[in-house]
Amino acid sequence: MPHLDVQNKLTVTGVKKQILVPVDFKVGMHLADYAQLLSHVDKKCFVGFFLRDFVRQLKSKSGDQEKSLVQSSLQEEARQLNLDFDFIKNHSNTNLLINQSRFADLIIINPVTHTNILQLNQVFPDHFFDSIACPVFLSEDLLKPYQEILVLFDYHQSGLVALKAFLSFFGKISSNKKVTLLTVSPDDSPEIYFEKYLVGYLQKFFCDVGIAPLNNKNLAHQVITHATKLTQPVLVMGRTALDLLNNQKLATQVADHHMSIFYSNA
Repeated sequence: MPHLDVQNKLTVTGVKKQILVPVDFKVGMHLADYAQLLSHVDKKCFVGFFLRDFVRQLKSKSGDQEKSLVQSSLQEEARQLNLDFDFIKNHSNTNLLINQSRFADLIIINPVTHTNILQLNQVFPDHFFDSIACPVFLSEDLLKPYQEILVLFDYHQSGLVALKAFLSFFGKISSNKKVTLLTVSPDDSPEIYFEKYLVGYLQKFFCDVGIAPLNNKNLAHQVITHATKLTQPVLVMGRTALDLLNNQKLATQVADHHMSIFYSNA
């Protein structure tokens, strides 16, 4: 399988959004689900990778034939769907995946279930969630990923990065969704002004925007408490998402309550 030439890919695709997808996280994955999820995004390319190539355990060459079959099957599906699709070079180097994420716009992890969300920290490389350089979208169901939107803003730049990335992918098709903005109680006038500006900014995209204040302690717990009251929400967050995903109790609630997470740690 030829190595994905990042520079050439950038030249050929121009401003296409690049989406990374692990192809062995779900048995029998289909590119059609990803294509439908992002059918409204005109310019995009998908880049697949085998998660097993970047796990913590000692790598082996066993399963190479199986991987080859998966690659061939997905490339044929991509051809039939007329999707721009390629693979990261098959190489057991975690830095390769991390570096690829620096050029990507999003990585999609699907499905998020009670069982596999507990395995994420064991399956992914050390510090994967901390190191990945592009926004991450974790969802249980790509065809119906969310009904409501919960945005956490804690005055950290990563939260704004996540929000802007989410809007670039899903803003146009989510204008009729209910949005709840969770904000940490502002300490001074500039923060109060910024909070009002953010509400106005969201109202440009969404018709129904509400706001709920939080204190600055145990943010991840507070977010989950609010989220469990909503119907199949997507949580748009910055680095606080890492506290949530690394907490076994909170992470399982994400799956049990059919939540999605869209986060950035940038």
